[in-house]
Amino acid sequence: MADGRFCVGIAGAGQLARMTCLAAWPLGIRVAVLGAADEPAAPMAAGVVEGDWHDAAAVARLGAACAVVTLENEFVDARHLAAVQAAGTPVRPDAARLARVQDKALQKTALSEAGIPVAPFVVPDSGRDLAAAGRDLGWPLVLKSRTLGYDGYGNATCETPEEAQAAFGPLAERGGGVLAEAFVPFERELAVMVAQAASSAPVPYPVVETVQRDHVLRELLTPAPISADARAEATRIALAAAAALGGAGVTGVEMFLAPGPRILVNELAPRPHNSGHYSIEACETSQFENHLRGVLDLPLGPADLRSPAAALVNLLGEHAGPAHPDLSAALAVGGAHVHLYGKREVRVRRKMGHVTTLGATAEDALARARRAAAAVRW
Repeated sequence: MADGRFCVGIAGAGQLARMTCLAAWPLGIRVAVLGAADEPAAPMAAGVVEGDWHDAAAVARLGAACAVVTLENEFVDARHLAAVQAAGTPVRPDAARLARVQDKALQKTALSEAGIPVAPFVVPDSGRDLAAAGRDLGWPLVLKSRTLGYDGYGNATCETPEEAQAAFGPLAERGGGVLAEAFVPFERELAVMVAQAASSAPVPYPVVETVQRDHVLRELLTPAPISADARAEATRIALAAAAALGGAGVTGVEMFLAPGPRILVNELAPRPHNSGHYSIEACETSQFENHLRGVLDLPLGPADLRSPAAALVNLLGEHAGPAHPDLSAALAVGGAHVHLYGKREVRVRRKMGHVTTLGATAEDALARARRAAAAVRW
């Protein structure tokens, strides 16, 4: 920027910001991150604004240093971002849209009102409403914190009214109340990343199947092993869902393939997402580059696959302790693209990196990704 500001500021400095910074360098886009010097994105960023994204003053400093502000996660307080906007720095997605997405009840209501298929839901005022919710929606009942829930934290699947009553209080205290949903007996979990920009038509990424255990993404396949008709419907619904909530940059649309077949939207993430990491090697334009293009209102790039299929395996911590990665055996696996996130400490279930492989089939790609992931030593 001619005035000395950074082109883009990211509220956060974790692995998503790290990969966004790496996508920015070839385009000459100078990115600043909000965080600390020892966080994953700091070595990759053009600048670091010291501070915590929970802190209104730190978010304001980021806004003052940058031409546009975007997010690494959807938990940044929308009021802090509204103040950045009021001071003259655009925030994308803007604070009002973010406020609807980060509250699961508001998000589901907006999707439902736009005609997007979602699981039946209610918003109970207190634990006393749960018996009626279970009677109307059926058991088991899925309870979610309205805010601050991710990777299974803030969710509970309750088989009985007693379980629901016990779960309600802790979930409500975690994040602004509780959303109650009907349990969906899904066949597969799907996701589509959608890139948006004010002056461009939206660009959908290929439909992926996400394989989750304990609410954490473990593996991913694309194209998703479903019918062509189901892939087309998932893409249509993802585009409609992203449009309904608006915004700029990329939006992750997580969906269920239920019997019927029916496709239901589960949740939206208004930012780069784990289910789009494969795009770095597998797509013509990565989700991270298109996120930058979208927030800067540059023409969006194509998202076509570069090979018939691709797979991703997440590298999750299996113990606690310092990280001393040994990639020798993993890099010996042909075609394995290993990404480490630069985290100094390993924790159980913590996302430490991922492996992407391309192949003639998703099954071939997944087999090689699994071999490489299993060979990483910490």
